[in-house]
Amino acid sequence: MEDPSGAAPYLGQRIARRGFLKAALSGVSGVLVPAAAFGAPDQVHDLRGRVTINNRPATTKSDILPGDRIVAGSDGHFVFVMGQDAFMVRSRSEIVIERYEAEGLLRLITGALGAVFARGGQRRIVAANVTAGIRGTGVYLETRGDGTYFCTCWGAVDLAASDDERDRELIESRGHVPRLIAAQPRDGTRFRPAPFETHTDAEMDILEKCVGRRSPLVVPPGAQRK
Repeated sequence: MEDPSGAAPYLGQRIARRGFLKAALSGVSGVLVPAAAFGAPDQVHDLRGRVTINNRPATTKSDILPGDRIVAGSDGHFVFVMGQDAFMVRSRSEIVIERYEAEGLLRLITGALGAVFARGGQRRIVAANVTAGIRGTGVYLETRGDGTYFCTCWGAVDLAASDDERDRELIESRGHVPRLIAAQPRDGTRFRPAPFETHTDAEMDILEKCVGRRSPLVVPPGAQRK
């Protein structure tokens, strides 16, 4: 609800909304994100430069909820956790967490996003010209002038061109498989091989550490602590 003058929502209303969402999520069957994960002091793991959540400056105590819009400025860098998933928002980037129930949906508006997901949940990431269906995997993507760069770092990802779901590729990877989903199709497809670039094994492992796991690129699954 907005002030009739057109100003931003009252602070009290904003706090009430977030409290309601926490309570609602904790009572919905099938929700994978425990209520304790929202608003926990360690939900934010790295905050540098200017980062906003719904136009308010982010802090190390910020809570991140479904419906939130996160923007990192030219000097911004933001790493945060939702449940058993972790995300890295790079500078000059904007994402929207449209929902985060049993079938979560994140939208990369612009910039770059790294993400690691626990097994068992259904998640989707939408970028300019591609939709990615994800289960228990690590991914890195960037919006570019010539399309969307999408690397399946490990796990299984179902990639589909936004304007033609028949133009798709299922990737099952034990190591980086990068693709460019081109702005314009060629020979009936938008998918192109791409070089591995602009992210590292160490960065993806840092995200896994945020949720108590290790990247299979760094520590083989058999060697990880059960």
